[in-house]
Amino acid sequence: MSVPRNRTDQHDKPASFSIENDTIFPVPEERRHGNAWSLLLVWIGANQNIMAIMTGLIYPALYHLSLGWSLLAILAGNLLGGVFMALHAAQGPHLGIPQMQQTRGQFGATGSLLIIAIIILMYISFTRTFFAMGREQAALVFGTASSQVSIWISAVLIGILCTIGHGIIERVISGFIPVAAVTFLLLATAYLFASHGHLARPVWQIPTLHDFLAAFSLGVLWQIAYAPYVSDYTRYLPSRTGERTAFFVCLAGSVIGTALPTFIGSYLGSTTFAGTMYDAVRPYSAILPILLFLVMATSTLVSSTMQVYCAALSSLTFLQTFRADWKPTGLARAMAAVLILLTSALITINLTGNTLDILNNVIALLLAVLSPWTAINLVDYYLIRHGQYDIASLFQRDGGIYGEVNRPALACYMLGILVQIPFLSNGLYVGPIASLYGGIDFSWVIGILVPGAVYWFWARRPH
Repeated sequence: MSVPRNRTDQHDKPASFSIENDTIFPVPEERRHGNAWSLLLVWIGANQNIMAIMTGLIYPALYHLSLGWSLLAILAGNLLGGVFMALHAAQGPHLGIPQMQQTRGQFGATGSLLIIAIIILMYISFTRTFFAMGREQAALVFGTASSQVSIWISAVLIGILCTIGHGIIERVISGFIPVAAVTFLLLATAYLFASHGHLARPVWQIPTLHDFLAAFSLGVLWQIAYAPYVSDYTRYLPSRTGERTAFFVCLAGSVIGTALPTFIGSYLGSTTFAGTMYDAVRPYSAILPILLFLVMATSTLVSSTMQVYCAALSSLTFLQTFRADWKPTGLARAMAAVLILLTSALITINLTGNTLDILNNVIALLLAVLSPWTAINLVDYYLIRHGQYDIASLFQRDGGIYGEVNRPALACYMLGILVQIPFLSNGLYVGPIASLYGGIDFSWVIGILVPGAVYWFWARRPH
């Protein structure tokens, strides 16, 4: 059933509290909703979280960037990474299926399982990082005795949202935007007065090339990390929205949404104030640290829900590979979400170490495994198939016209990981070529260009 172009009826807004049952299957046109504005709000809201603020702290703390150069690295990195992310987002309105289901078109039904498993691990890694941040914030405000409680409270609330589905998640994300924006700006003001406006470094103190490129790469990966699931949300848009609109709206929303809290985080880390964010607001009222914590906790809730919801869809895609006749419903999605939440919570409870270091290392590893996948997916979608996929084949046990295993695509993916090793430079490993250039990490560039080019040449050869 197609939707007339001039139609703006009840399908423009989802029923927030009705259980979503589409899961991994194509979203019918009559159940699609939203427009460019609602999509813009989703991707602004998706980035209004404490992880963005903590990531901003990395720029002055680990990369030694001044405030001005932090802003340049944030904008430039997120803009470049956002282009790749938005190219994935544009696939959603056209195909109407989750990104991991579409990945079968490149790697085959069984061959895609490796990619899906890696993406699920990525979701769990980000969720446990959010949980660790929430625990750390709870300990700062209420003491260590209550810190683990925050994990379980968050897990329960996330489970409820994932059970209801996309409609309520979208509403919560959009509704949180003004609360987060006002809170983050007031927090920056509190730091301004607490530090008497003094910065630890001059605004435009020139950084080393290594530090700037490392900071630049941080912004690139922040956006690329959305690539495996950005179309999980854009697939609910009416097909008339179009790929071009989805691309520019997602790009603008995610870059703008990320830049504000990340820059505020870099500002907090650049001031001479040595206390925590709660110390900065405590002099004005004893209730302010609690209110600030509630906003920060809500931000982890919002972002973790996005991770867990898509992790549940990816898990259903993984399982449906072995049972092509299985039609997972909202109940299956809820059960998958609970298992993912339980796993993430248990890992977090046993997780120790500095949160900033953990976050930085997780991001570095993700960049290495996501770059080759994003290159192969985008080359296949835009340069090889031009968006034309046989949807029915993507749900067949034998992969239909795409087969069970596309060995050349998997070989390109593994090649994309291997060629990055000499160029890697992070807290876990520094490759020999990166060492020759002062520890500058070029790996993600190699991880996109090499597998993308090899896959393009292979796919265009005469069969």
